Amino acid sequence: MAVELLASSESHHDNFADLDLEGILDAVQQSAGDVRDSIALPPKLYTSERWFDFERAAIWDQEWICVGHASLIPNAGDYFSITVIDDPLLIVRGEDREVRALSAVCQHRGHLLGDATGNAKHLICPFHSWSYDLTGKLTSAPEMGAHIKLADLRESHSLPTLKVTEWNGFLFVCFSDSPPSLSSRLVRLSDEVRNHHMDQLIATPTVDWEDQLWNWKFMHENAIEPYHTAYLHQKVHDFAPSTKVTFVEWLDDDDGAIYHPTGFNYADGNFTPNFKCMFPVLETLTDNERRRVMFACVMPNLFFAAVPDGVLYYLLLPKGANNFTIRVGFLYPESTLQLSTFEATFPSVVAGLELFNNQDVEANISAHTGLKSRFAQRGRYAPKEETLPQLNKWLLKRYRSFASEHGLIS
Repeated sequence: MAVELLASSESHHDNFADLDLEGILDAVQQSAGDVRDSIALPPKLYTSERWFDFERAAIWDQEWICVGHASLIPNAGDYFSITVIDDPLLIVRGEDREVRALSAVCQHRGHLLGDATGNAKHLICPFHSWSYDLTGKLTSAPEMGAHIKLADLRESHSLPTLKVTEWNGFLFVCFSDSPPSLSSRLVRLSDEVRNHHMDQLIATPTVDWEDQLWNWKFMHENAIEPYHTAYLHQKVHDFAPSTKVTFVEWLDDDDGAIYHPTGFNYADGNFTPNFKCMFPVLETLTDNERRRVMFACVMPNLFFAAVPDGVLYYLLLPKGANNFTIRVGFLYPESTLQLSTFEATFPSVVAGLELFNNQDVEANISAHTGLKSRFAQRGRYAPKEETLPQLNKWLLKRYRSFASEHGLIS
């Protein structure tokens, strides 16, 4: 029987004595009230690597992190790799059909295991040929028998594993030994997107957009506030005008996501070059759902847009305060993927997304540069930025909880 080793619960945190946490959290409170009175977060919370150290301990070491969609590994032995800050992971489907999250770090000398994607019966380190089965158990360590029995070595040198859960087909991992509930904090969003049956959709191969040179929180802000769409995305966003946005009341006990729908001017709109769906619409959608997109940030790192013919999603993977990777994917019914025209049409769908994203990238980099200035202001939020105080409520709750639990604030 494989020995499951929970990854060390040691968080990457210290006592943060150099941070005025009481003052910082009071400042964040000013960003987490009613949208009519709230102001933006302090600029340094976007640019400070030291603050990111705190966020890593308070959020990334505690919360469920989305790593991909279950359909990416349909068969026993399938795996894909992903790095969460400094931790390379392998997401593996075992012979028992269970999905596991394993450290991709060989426990001998630290060489990384696996490729970007693959299928294997054993994970073999190319450095010294140590091997592990799909549960992470050490199965071979050449020549080590001269020093220690394999069974004894296995007890201390098998791969660390993380807890895994699934929501709507998306896979999440947690570095904490006692993770918070996930699905119970996504009740209303689950209901809003139930007709998309995302757990039954199939993921396209993902693409990584490396070195996005701004802060991960600002990416969420850009993705979930509709105020900018009439200005930054003039003309290209007219099919989904900000006048057709509706906002959702914040509930503290159902706070796993910040989301809002935006209506279309016509049925079956989409973020494509012709602003319409280029694949068959999901048969399970209502007429109303065919006339909207549901934007959602499942914090801290999944953003998705549920459109009439499928779902597009981003995984935000920070490298620090000032750099992150976006892992991009799409979900479609299997019948769509089997269309004879899919391979020819799909690049146009990606080009449509890039049209919007390129505008966002330029604006986000510019804003991040501005936030480093001594003259950067904590600007007042506009009415159509109602989702931003909600996002800050989510952050503040985690900041305070961690600081209080570890005796960092009174």
